[in-house]
Amino acid sequence: MKKLIMSITILLFCLCLLTYNFYNDSSIDDTSIHNIKPQNMLSIMLESSDGSGNYVMTTQNSWPTDGYVFNSELSKCENGGTLSWDKTNKRVEFSGNNIDKCYVYFDVDTSMSLAEYVVSQYTGTQGVNGIYYHDANLTNGAGDNSYRYAGANPNNYVCFGSDESICPNNNLYRIIGIFDGRVKLIKADYATIDLLGIDGDYKATYSYSTTTYKGSLSSSDIGVYMWNYNNNTTINNGYGSNTWSTSLLNKINLNTNYLKNIGSKWAEMINVTTWKVGGNTYANVFNQVPSVAYQNEIVNPVITNSTDNATEYSAKISLMYASDYGFASLPSSWSTKLGNYTGDNNWMYMGLSEWINSRYADSYMRSFLISGVGFIHFDYVSTAIAVRPVFFLSPFVKYLSGSGTSSDPIRLVV
Repeated sequence: MKKLIMSITILLFCLCLLTYNFYNDSSIDDTSIHNIKPQNMLSIMLESSDGSGNYVMTTQNSWPTDGYVFNSELSKCENGGTLSWDKTNKRVEFSGNNIDKCYVYFDVDTSMSLAEYVVSQYTGTQGVNGIYYHDANLTNGAGDNSYRYAGANPNNYVCFGSDESICPNNNLYRIIGIFDGRVKLIKADYATIDLLGIDGDYKATYSYSTTTYKGSLSSSDIGVYMWNYNNNTTINNGYGSNTWSTSLLNKINLNTNYLKNIGSKWAEMINVTTWKVGGNTYANVFNQVPSVAYQNEIVNPVITNSTDNATEYSAKISLMYASDYGFASLPSSWSTKLGNYTGDNNWMYMGLSEWINSRYADSYMRSFLISGVGFIHFDYVSTAIAVRPVFFLSPFVKYLSGSGTSSDPIRLVV
């Protein structure tokens, strides 16, 4: 009898300890639901079909994510506990101190990701809605199965960093394209000092011609930055180094200040990306058409005369590639060498000199840029010019609304 009582006591203790650990951890594990709490304490309810309002209890061992969305209104606990969805870790969060029985509801998710929305705008005819599908059949294209916007002014605007009903001009971004299912954005206008800061590789003076500038910022708003000067006059006699991994523009202005200043909500929407930073030579970028430059700077970058052996760098934020700029023009320009571009019929051209993410591999001290009149050029990395942040959105970012014009930009939801 004593052994029986002892066994029951141990069993009850283990059960209570398991439940205690679950609730005091305040999160429901996303990989093995049944192993962390008693089965009868949690019911997962899945909607049977879109909009049906009928829910069926499931016995699956992981949280439903693909094809389902957490229903915060129906999900509840019997004894006052509350449930919420952790979108970053893809799991349910519990808040409460008492042993509780909870019901977690998931609806059929019919919303489109932003990538799916953009692809849906491609009708199968090249150029409709400003979108070109770069498969093997597209003449002079990238051949990477990307979907890219091209032309003078396609409807590819996105409001990013603001939920205001009228999107501020400084929060307008544009979609470069869809690459391996991910959306690539670039800031529509140049980055301001409020976004990138006045430390890092910032330089205080810059002047520009209003005859070419297509944006709306004043010279005091536009942040001008050296590609990689590091505030160190001893590097190559003060001309700097074209090593992106040591660039303070990269490490401080783009991947510290910018991410902080846009806010955590928006920073979490951005994916870490492996950027191709090897660059290439004058002959292989400046003197090539976009399709060849794409191969040379992204598929087969070189490290000739660079200050380290890195051809890749992982971070959230970077700059555009030379080929990104080249393919933003109408296809009639894709047979033109990037060094002969003019910026005509190219939505990415903004009229000022700006840095791109391709180093000039013929020299330790130079990198490529877009000149103020629209062709790919190069300069010392100690030169201070404008920049525009470029990044990939995470796949969970969804299309909410908007036609993509500057007055009705695409809105995002997660």
